[in-house]
Amino acid sequence: MNATTKTNRRLTPGTQVVSREDGEPGRIVRVCTFRRNGIDAWSYLVDTAAGREIWEVGELFVPTQA
Repeated sequence: MNATTKTNRRLTPGTQVVSREDGEPGRIVRVCTFRRNGIDAWSYLVDTAAGREIWEVGELFVPTQA
């Protein structure tokens, strides 16, 4: 596991994210599924231009501000 994936397990609602699959932007609505520890996220409900979608932690990244 890399540091980015570990960081992505604790994102807050409203965080801007981008899909690694197709570059689609979105915003975190809430955690959809938690990992066994009950703290870290396995997947998120993400609000996108196409509607709400479920993205797993490894399928997204948080863009950095330039």
